[in-house]
Amino acid sequence: MKFRLQTLGRLRLVDEDECDVAFPEKGLLILAQAIAGGHREQSRNDVAKLLWNEVVPSQALVNLRKTISRVTSRQEELGHTFLSFSPSTVRMEPEAIASDLDDIVGNDDQDALSRFRWAAEKFRDDFLKDLKSQGQALRDWIAQQRSDHAALLRESLINAADNATGPDRRLVRSTAVKLLERNPEDDEVRKILDTALALEGRQFDARLLPRGGSLPVPAKAAPLPATAIEPLLEAMGEMRPPRVVLLPPGAGNADATATLFAHSLIEDVTIGLCALRSVSVIAPYTAAQISLQADKASTYEQHAISYILDTRLTNEGSRQTLFTQLIFFANDEVIWADRFTLDDRGLMKSRQEIARQIAFAIASQVERNETMRKTYEGNGGSYRSYLLGQRYLKQLNLPEVRRARKSFREALNQNADLAPAMSGLARSYFVEWLLTARGDSELLALAEQHAREAIAIDDTLAAGYRELGVVKLYSRQFDESIEFHERAEALSPQHANVIASYADTLVQASRPDGGLQKIEAAINLNPIAPDEYFWTAAGACYSLGQYDQALAYIERMRDPTPADRLAAASWGMLGNRKKAGQYVRKTFEVHPDFNLEKWMAIVPFREEWQKTHYGEGLRKAGF
Repeated sequence: MKFRLQTLGRLRLVDEDECDVAFPEKGLLILAQAIAGGHREQSRNDVAKLLWNEVVPSQALVNLRKTISRVTSRQEELGHTFLSFSPSTVRMEPEAIASDLDDIVGNDDQDALSRFRWAAEKFRDDFLKDLKSQGQALRDWIAQQRSDHAALLRESLINAADNATGPDRRLVRSTAVKLLERNPEDDEVRKILDTALALEGRQFDARLLPRGGSLPVPAKAAPLPATAIEPLLEAMGEMRPPRVVLLPPGAGNADATATLFAHSLIEDVTIGLCALRSVSVIAPYTAAQISLQADKASTYEQHAISYILDTRLTNEGSRQTLFTQLIFFANDEVIWADRFTLDDRGLMKSRQEIARQIAFAIASQVERNETMRKTYEGNGGSYRSYLLGQRYLKQLNLPEVRRARKSFREALNQNADLAPAMSGLARSYFVEWLLTARGDSELLALAEQHAREAIAIDDTLAAGYRELGVVKLYSRQFDESIEFHERAEALSPQHANVIASYADTLVQASRPDGGLQKIEAAINLNPIAPDEYFWTAAGACYSLGQYDQALAYIERMRDPTPADRLAAASWGMLGNRKKAGQYVRKTFEVHPDFNLEKWMAIVPFREEWQKTHYGEGLRKAGF
């Protein structure tokens, strides 16, 4: 049986039927390094230094011995020897394995166009693209391989561009976009892209963009601390232009014509943004792959993406519309959103105009947001801790909330002026107050203190006002809560989290109809919403007597445990004592000291009718 090592894209070993063959990852890395470097034999010390440079040499050699043991065992199972080992060396057996890198050397006898087609196909995916974070020596080596491949691709593009026609011209365009993603300052590649666009009649007028298509280039940041290991933080070591990814639109129930048009539209916008020297744009192919990832947040971190253009196609009666929103990844804030009508009679005619509008909006909003971006990303370690805190805080359970608080404190220890981390700290105390359901006034006091500190650091950010509004709500200061939420929404009118928090305030202030409208708007902006959105929507529906709808929202929560009391009350009002009893028991399992009277004393409804209504449901449930 023949085996082949794949290094471009996902690192894997495949058999002659292209099926994956299990093999230790470190063994595959040793093979990849030997093949790429042309090394038939290397010293154990060199291999260990490459793979484990972050530990002391003695421990690196211990790690290598363990890897050798696993590799040897697996090779015996396969009946093939790819690597052999002596006490001091590691030797590759080249006859035993092929590789996707084999044809890179000695492939110079093709004509320019043929070699370009080969290179564009060969380097469609990055070298070891999906490899998890490794030590610095290995990351540096991988970066060098990718740079070498990009140089080869660039050379083939330059040699072939003048002679490209038909499909080759489109390949020239997509390859130029890919290379400009890597290096926005490459004037020679930029000229090739401009020529390709002009020949296709799709030239994008960069003069329509702010400042003649040139956004201010951020100043260089201080070098990263040696402990930084995330690819995201590596990218911050030298503050690069902000990276933007334009995700292809989800089709939903849209018809095929609108879907095709929308995909072409987003590609147009992507190409148009390549005219901006200080915005680094993710190429369409990579954007499409990112859109398929289950954990997009980790992918955004991995690729150091600052802005995401999210798009959705929707049917509105007889109209097809494209909903677009530009999200600042650091705090999940929607900084711009708009909806475009796609008229069946003039889809292609309006394509360039819509592309121009979207590109202009993206460029102008990125420009306005640059000061904020530098505040977040200027200190790599602090930013990383803040991002971890944000991730933990998405889970409505005490262990994750306390992990979030620890991360926010670490962020503030490194950068005391990071207002978003201070807001996150405030949020953590409020969420703990909510989850423990004990009415602990000290937790609310700490939440208010940190919210005010966040505002003192930066009064232009919505988050501090939002957290202060939440504290005022649960302190029964309803007018103040509404006032602070209005201020937060005015500062960030598209921020889904701010709108959701405002919705909760309106529900508790005995305006559940207005609260339901707000939370539905927030869910529209953030359709894969966190649990608290659906919890708020369920509370609004309960207060409006829509018990089935309340339960439907609770079912959409990933972890519905925090809403067990509300679910019990809803089933109680529907007269289903058996179902209600299940949630009563679940409540006491999580909160064995739960007391109905104490809970009703701290529920912050403004008007008595709403509190009486909620209490009625809880009593009918069996509390």
